[in-house]
Amino acid sequence: MMWRSQGKDIIDLAAEHQNTFFMMYTNGTLIDEKKAARLAEVGNLTPAISVEGLQAETDARRGKGVFKQILKAMQNLREFGVPFGISVTATRNNADLLLTDEFVDFFFDKQGAIYGWIFQYMPIGRSYTLDLMITPEQRRRMYEREQQIIREKGIFIVDFWNGGPISNGCISAGRPGGYFYIDWNGNVSPCVFFPYSKHNIVQIYKEGGNINTALTSPYFQSLRKWQQEYGYGRPPDQVKNQIVPCPIRDHYRLAYKVISEHGAQPIDPESAEALKDKEYRDGLAAYGDRVSELTADIWEQEYIGPERKRKAA
Repeated sequence: MMWRSQGKDIIDLAAEHQNTFFMMYTNGTLIDEKKAARLAEVGNLTPAISVEGLQAETDARRGKGVFKQILKAMQNLREFGVPFGISVTATRNNADLLLTDEFVDFFFDKQGAIYGWIFQYMPIGRSYTLDLMITPEQRRRMYEREQQIIREKGIFIVDFWNGGPISNGCISAGRPGGYFYIDWNGNVSPCVFFPYSKHNIVQIYKEGGNINTALTSPYFQSLRKWQQEYGYGRPPDQVKNQIVPCPIRDHYRLAYKVISEHGAQPIDPESAEALKDKEYRDGLAAYGDRVSELTADIWEQEYIGPERKRKAA
């Protein structure tokens, strides 16, 4: 909400593109009554407010008093009829809290959030560490509980990784129905969690190209080819485990191979360090192996098994 350029802020940008509905991530601390009124007026921008749990967890990560500011922002949004959601980073430390009745009821029933994003901590960026990743066992429990919340409570909640079956697998690299990521500096990467790039959007246009230059690059094409081999667009009974859909988090050996073969460059120093860190590479590879092992029975019993029976009938 602080961003301004040439006298305009992000709400002004939304107002200029009324044929599109936008979602923005925010800590919520700057959503006062005036901002809430403007959001209601433009009508095409919904804030996903970041929380880390309840008050203790959120204030511990974001600073004392932030949780109360968030609740005030939510009150302002409710009063002006602005739809909003929450965004949560799941770590080893808070994963068991995030899907409790206490947490879910507080934000969705009492505060009025209409959707929720769960982003499992991905060890990229500043001070990355594998130790904060949710354990494979936690991830399975989260999957089972998320399914229960969606089906029994009717809450629109999406886990960026565990929700793979909902999106038909990985959505990165400009897949049909998917997306790609452009950072603040113009670097084009397959996904915000796949921080390695072959193109810069500013440079592309300077050289007479357009966004298709990145979309049709061999780098992006190789990832889309893997998506198709893994299951996207294939007959239902041939789709591989989409509970582990991510090439960089769940299939790191594949990601490392693609990055290396295409000479993709890190978009920040931390991504460069991670690429050289053998312990990191081995740790992510082992993590993906274990999650695949722990969720194989769910995929077989709830997804692929019924499809095989249907085909054989």
